[in-house]
Formats: sequence, C-alpha cells, structure tokens
Amino acid sequence: MIEQVHLHNFKCFAEQTITFGPLTLLVGANAAGKSSVIQALLLLRQSHLASMLQGGNLLLRGDLINVGTQSEVIYRGERTNNDIEIRLTCDSKSQNFIYTFDIERAKEYIIHGSATEQVISNLFDSGFNYLNAERIGPRLTYPIGSDSGWAYNVGAQGQYAAAILGRYRESPIQNSISGPLASPEAAFSIQDPDAPITFEEAESDTQISNTGRFAAPFRPLAAEVTHWMQEIIPGFEFDARIIEQTDQAILLMRTDPSQNFVRPTNIGFGLIYTLPIVVAALVAPPGSLLIIENPEAHLHPRSQSIMGRFLARVAAAGVQVVVETHSDHILNGIRVAVRQGAWGQAINANDVVIQYFIAANDHSPLRIATPRLYPSGGITPWPTGFFDQLDRDIEELL
Repeated sequence: MIEQVHLHNFKCFAEQTITFGPLTLLVGANAAGKSSVIQALLLLRQSHLASMLQGGNLLLRGDLINVGTQSEVIYRGERTNNDIEIRLTCDSKSQNFIYTFDIERAKEYIIHGSATEQVISNLFDSGFNYLNAERIGPRLTYPIGSDSGWAYNVGAQGQYAAAILGRYRESPIQNSISGPLASPEAAFSIQDPDAPITFEEAESDTQISNTGRFAAPFRPLAAEVTHWMQEIIPGFEFDARIIEQTDQAILLMRTDPSQNFVRPTNIGFGLIYTLPIVVAALVAPPGSLLIIENPEAHLHPRSQSIMGRFLARVAAAGVQVVVETHSDHILNGIRVAVRQGAWGQAINANDVVIQYFIAANDHSPLRIATPRLYPSGGITPWPTGFFDQLDRDIEELL
C-alpha cells in the first residue's frame, strides 16, 4: 500500500509530502495541486509500463497521461537545484525517483535521471485502475480493450467498462464487496484456502479476500454491478453485449423495470459516468490501487452520498482507494460509513486520510492541512474553506 508520496520541484510543489491511507481524499480549491499528486503517480506507472522507469527515464506523454514537456513539469518558483524528485513510500520502504531538468531539452517529452530499482507497490501491479474526471459519455458503441496486460482495465475514461461487462458478466468479482444474496444456495467452499489460485479457478466461482481465497456466497459480476448501481441510482438495470468481429460493445440501460432498455444517448450522464466506477471497484483485487477523479460527476446529492459510502465499503474490503473530489456529499457519505458502517461493513476512522490542499497566495505558499476523521464521524480541525460554503451561503440568506 502507498503510505506517502514526497514531491520535490514537481509542478506546483517546491517540497511537499502527501500521506495516503486505505481511503485517501484529496480535496481543496481548484488549481491547488490535487491533480498534480495523481499525475506524479500516473507518470511513474506510465513509465513503468513503457519499460522506461527501470532505465531512469520518466515518460511525460503516453497512453495514460500527457503532462507536456520538461519545462511544464519543473517547478517554476525559486529552486535550489534542477532535480525533480518523486519519493514513493510503500509498506515502510521508500524509493527515490530523481530526474534532472535540462534547459537544452526543455521541449522534450522525456526527462532523464538515474536507473533505480523499483519498490514493490500496488502502483505497478496489474490490478490497478484509474478513472479520469473526463470520463466517456453516452455512446452508441464502446471499444474493447487490448488483450495485453490486465483484462479488467476499465480505461482512464471508463471506455472499456461496457466490454468488460459484456465479456465477463458471469465471472466472479475479484474481492469481498459482494452484496446480499438472493438465496443461500449460492454459497460454496474451498478445500485449501492457502493454495495458489489457478487460471481455471479465476474463471470459475473463486472469490478472493485480503488473506487469500475464502468460502463465501457470491454473485457474478453482472449481478453485483446491478446491485451496487441500484444502491447509488435506484432501479438501474443494464444489458451489455460484445458485437462479434467489430471490436465494439453495446450497452443498454434503464431505471424503470416496466420500461424497455434504451441506448446511453437516451438516458442521463450520471449512469454512464458512475458505471465504470462500480465496475472498477468490483474487479479490483485486494491490495490493488484504485484512483478516481470526481466520482460525484453528474450525480444527484443523494447518490453522491451513497457513492461516498460505497467507496468506504471498497476500501474496507482491502482495495486502496484514492479519491479527488469537490463534493461535501462524498465526504459526508464516508463520514456516515465510519460512524454506522457501510452495508454491514465497518471502516476504521484511522483508515480514512484527508489531505486538504490550500492554494498559494501573496501571503503564504501552497500547503496541505490534514483534518482528522473520528469514529463518531466528526472532523477536527475544520479549516477555513474546507467544505464550508453551505454555511457561508446560509449566513448570507439569514
């Protein structure tokens, strides 16, 4: 699990350490540095996948993310040197990734450093998923992902979620986020929970928990997606299918069982923006990393709150979740989950880490506050500007 990321001379950060937990919230004003933290992680993963990180090179423009040239990545304020450093701490082990800005190569999309041995991190594991704030909207068809890498990669825009549902709808989910079962007959048992999981078992009824395989009730992916989507958006149902020999998938949806399924272009944006989040959560192996930007996009306030509780449930099941959000409803849903549990699953208040980014101004540099969440759901301290706009508006109205 990622525990800390330290940034030196990276974009808006001269020097900053960001703490992570099982569930991490990156919150604060626009242009305060939240996305830059995520970008630092994505650059490391992107360079790793391109087999460049191991050789001491950081790929700035790739399939996962494009942050521009060397001159756009180096900190523009007063610097003591031209080194860009990303220090990753995972499971109490740290590794520095150091690259040097070269003015003569300022317009290049690769920045060079020294070869280094990577720490073992869920950032580099195949079970990783990242969902961009700009997710794919309603389409008549959706692409099928490459067979290389991980079959359950939903894509940075969620573009492969429909194909995953069409191809793996009857496969078991990858973790213990399972919802209630319709009947106890769906239970199964495993003779040796410590034995390695085979490919054949991965395609059968085996579920995986934080400690390996376990005997528990389960439902296939399609049923689990339907269950959790209905918690967030009542009445939701879908039908996803692969269009053979076209490398495309179709997705039909509805929110009223008495009505026919309709194409995504005839239904709200909130459904198609939310679906990849639920799919990514359910296919995430325990111990893997899931990064989501703006999970609240296009959702009604009630659904945003339920989304917060759902993400707490995902983290409690052993998936490390990093969320960038501007929604007080997402925050409050997580607070409710800490106090009351999330559908019977408890999450420890200490497992929720809040990083509140405060933009730089003429009087102070960019900085990060760390409000603490308590078992009661309370937060102390409550910094100025931290989800307090409702109180300010009400004061104006009184």
